[in-house]
Amino acid sequence: TTLAATIDTPVEISTALQAEHTDHSLDDDTTGTDAPSFSAEAFNEFLTEAEEILSRLACSLRLYDESKQTPETINDIYRDTHSFKGAAFLFGFSDLGDVAHAMESCLEPLRVNCQIPEKIFLNEIFNCIKSLDQAVEDKKNNPRHRLKTKEVSDLVQALTQAAKTIVLKDCSNKEATAAIAPSQESQNDTNASIRVPVALLDNLMTLMGEMVLVRNQVLQFSSQSEDLNFLNLSQRLNVVTSEIQEEMMKTRMQPIGNITNKFFRVTRDLSQELKKNIQLHISGAETELDKSLLEAIKDPLTHIIRNACDHGIETPQARKNNGKTEHGNIHIKSYHEGGQIVIEVQDDGRGLSREKLSKKAIEKGLFTEAQVASMSDKEILNIIFAPGFSTASMVTNVSGRGVGMDVVRTNIEKIGGTVDLSSIDGASTKIQLKIPLTLAIVPALIIEGGQSTYAIPQVKLLELVRIDSSSDTKIEFLQDTPVYRLRGEILPLVYLSQVLGTSQSFKNNTEITNIAVLHAENFCFGLIVDAIKDTADIVVKPLNRLLKSLQAYSGATILGDGSVALILDPTGLAKLSKMQMDQNKKSDKAALALTEKSSETQEFLLIQLNSPTKHAIVLNYVHRLEEFNASTVEYSGQQKVVRYRNSVLPLVSANKILGYPDEPTDKINLNVVVIERSGSLFGIEVSTIVDTLSTTLEVQLDHNKRVGMMGNLSTEDELIVIIDPVEMILATFPNLKAPELPPPAQGATVATETSGFNILLVEDTPFFRKHVKKILEAEGHRVQFACDGKEALEVLEKITVDLVISDIEMPKMNGFQFAKAVRSNSKYKNLPMMALSSRFDAQHKTEGHAAGFDKYLEKIN
Repeated sequence: TTLAATIDTPVEISTALQAEHTDHSLDDDTTGTDAPSFSAEAFNEFLTEAEEILSRLACSLRLYDESKQTPETINDIYRDTHSFKGAAFLFGFSDLGDVAHAMESCLEPLRVNCQIPEKIFLNEIFNCIKSLDQAVEDKKNNPRHRLKTKEVSDLVQALTQAAKTIVLKDCSNKEATAAIAPSQESQNDTNASIRVPVALLDNLMTLMGEMVLVRNQVLQFSSQSEDLNFLNLSQRLNVVTSEIQEEMMKTRMQPIGNITNKFFRVTRDLSQELKKNIQLHISGAETELDKSLLEAIKDPLTHIIRNACDHGIETPQARKNNGKTEHGNIHIKSYHEGGQIVIEVQDDGRGLSREKLSKKAIEKGLFTEAQVASMSDKEILNIIFAPGFSTASMVTNVSGRGVGMDVVRTNIEKIGGTVDLSSIDGASTKIQLKIPLTLAIVPALIIEGGQSTYAIPQVKLLELVRIDSSSDTKIEFLQDTPVYRLRGEILPLVYLSQVLGTSQSFKNNTEITNIAVLHAENFCFGLIVDAIKDTADIVVKPLNRLLKSLQAYSGATILGDGSVALILDPTGLAKLSKMQMDQNKKSDKAALALTEKSSETQEFLLIQLNSPTKHAIVLNYVHRLEEFNASTVEYSGQQKVVRYRNSVLPLVSANKILGYPDEPTDKINLNVVVIERSGSLFGIEVSTIVDTLSTTLEVQLDHNKRVGMMGNLSTEDELIVIIDPVEMILATFPNLKAPELPPPAQGATVATETSGFNILLVEDTPFFRKHVKKILEAEGHRVQFACDGKEALEVLEKITVDLVISDIEMPKMNGFQFAKAVRSNSKYKNLPMMALSSRFDAQHKTEGHAAGFDKYLEKIN
C-alpha cells in the first residue's frame, strides 16, 4: 500500500479547512481585522505554551534526523501538533491552526501505520514549524499579526504533496515497530506542575530581595548584641532566609536547552540553504540560567551559530581538499564555572586569518596599516567585534552587513557577561560567553575607598593581596605607573580614590596596602582600596537614569546598616583609568597598566649606552644582571674577563660593537648583562641598566642591518633600539661555532628550496613566535602557532602539519612532555620534530633526543 491512498489532495484539505473553520478569516494578508477577545494574562499563557510545544516538536523531529527515534516519537509529534492546533483555534488564530491541522492530517497515516517519515516529508514539517515559530514571535509584539493567506496555502500544499510522494513498504505494524529503536526511558511523568505568571515570580523575587536586606540588617545588629536568645534567633533567620532565597532563585531558573535545542532547526535550515553538511552537537543543555538572562542571550547565540554556519564551516568539497571530513561540526557546550555560566560555541571550520582580517579592517577604514602592524594576534582577532566589520564578500540574507558581532559583545556585556574569541587559522574558531547566574541577588565583596563604601561582585574578583612592611615585594612604579609583581607576573594597579576623582595623585601606604585583583574583559588589574570589610549577598538595585552614564558603577545596594553602597564595575574602572592615562599622555609603559594581560605581552630589559637613544634587550635572552667593581677586571690575552661563579666570564662591550664612545676609565662599577649560550656564560657590558618594559608592540626587524642591532621598537614617546647580544658575542668570538646538527630521522621529510610546508610552531614567548614566523614565511612556509604542548596536541588533532618546531620551557606541558606525547601516537611516528631552545647544554640535548626530537637547535642562534 502507499501513503498516497490515505492522504487527501491539497485541494481537498484546503476545502475541508475552509468548511470546518469558516468563522476564521484569512483574507487579511498581514493582520486580523478584529482585536482578539482575551486577557493579556491568557494571551501570554498561550504564547508560553506554544513556544514549549514547538520546541518539543523540533526536538522530536531531530530524533528522526539522527535515527534515535523510539516507538513513541511519532505519537509525541502527533499529540503536540494536535495540542497546538487546539490552542491556536481557541484563541482565534486560524492561520496557525490551519497549518497545524494540515500537519496533523499528514501525520495521521504515519502514526496509524507506525512508519518512519521520509526526508522530504521531514523537511516540510520543519518548514511548517519554522513558520509557526516565527509567527508566535511576531504575535508577542502584535497579537493581531497573521500569516499571509498565500503563505498558509503554500505551506499546506507543499506538506501534503510531500506526504503523497512517500511510498511505504508492504510490512506489518509489528515489523515496522521492530525497525524502530526501543525506548530506554519510561514515558510516565510523575512530576506534577502548575503554571505561574512571570509577573508573580518577579514580585516574589523583589520581596525576596527585601527580605535579604532585612536579614542582613538583623545579622549586623545581632553581632553587637549580648542577648544569646536574640543571637540564636537571628542565626535561625539567616538559615531559613538563605534556604528560601535558594529555592526562590530556582523558580526563575530554566535549562539552557530551552534555547539551544532550537538551534538544531536553525543549523538544519542553513545547511540546506548554504549547501553545506553541518552537524550540531549540544552538551550541558540541562545547565540552568535565570529566565531573563536566558532571553537576553538568545539573539547573540543565534547570531554566533549563523556566523559559524556561514563564515566558519567550509563547503564539503573545500573540507575534503583540506583533509577534513565532508561534514562540519558545531559544538555548543554549557557548564558552571566560578559562579558563572560558561557557554562555548566552537566549530571545526576555516578559522580566522590574521591577514584577511587585517586587510578587511584597512579596506573599511577601521584601522591604518601602521595600527594593524603593531597589533597582537589577539587584537587582530578582536577586530571582528568592531562596529561595521564583516568578512563576507557580499551581503546575503544570512550575513554580510557588519551589524553582528559588535552587537553580540554589547548585549552580553549589558548583562554583566564577557565574550572571548580564539581561533586556529584553517582549523577552528571558539567563542566563549561568560554570564552571571542571575542579576537579582549576587555575592559581593564590601570594601572602603575614601569616605565611602562600595561593593564588588565576586564573579569579577580573582583574589585579594595584602602588602605590609614585612612583605618581600612592594609596589613599584614603571614610568609613573604603579605595578606589582604577583607570582612573577607584572600586575598593573589602579588606585580607587584616584580613578573616582577623590584624589588626583598616587599614594603609597607603607604600612598596609589592600589590593583586589579583578578581571575585566580579557585582562586583569589590581584595584588598591583603603580597607576590606566583609562579604555579603547583595540585592542589585538599578541606577537612576541620570546616573547610568557613570562607567564606574553597575548599580547600587542597601547594606545591613541601612546605608547605600555603589556597586563597582571593573570593566568601567579599567576604561576610565585608561582614559585618564591617555589624557595624561603617559608613555607606552603607562599604557601597559590597562593593556591585555596575556602571553602576547613581550618584556624587554631597558639599558643605556653612550648614545642619546635608549636601547633594550629581549628579556628572554637575559640570564642574570650583575654589577662588578672595575678593580676585579682581568685580561686573558687581550680579552677582558672577570672571575664569576668558579669560572671565567668574558666581557663584551656593547658600546664598542655598536661604535659608541667607550666607558670612562675612572668608572668604579661595571654594569653587565649575563647571557647564556651553548651552556657557556658571556657578559654584555652596558653603561646603565634602567628598567624593564612590557609591551604588545612588535619589533621592526628590517630597519637596521648593523652588527649587534636587531631592530627598533617605536613607542609614542621615543624610539628604542633593540640590540642582539648573540650577534655581539659572535662578532667578538668569530671562532665560536654552533654544534653540529644530528642527521634527520628516518622517514622525515627533507625540505627543498621551493617547497612550502605546513609548520606548527610551539612557543610561549610572543617575540620568538613572531621572529621565527617571519623567517619561516620568508622561505615560503605556512606557520601555525601553539602557546604550549597541551594546545599543540589539540592543534595536531585538527590540522595536518609537515614539521613541528617546539620550545622546551613552556607552561602546562613542556617540550619534552609534548614530544613524548606526540611519539606515543602511531600516526605521528614519522612526523619531523625540531627543538628550538635556549637550554642547549649536553643534558638538555640528550633528553630532547630521548623524548623524540629529530633535531635540537639553539634558540638564540
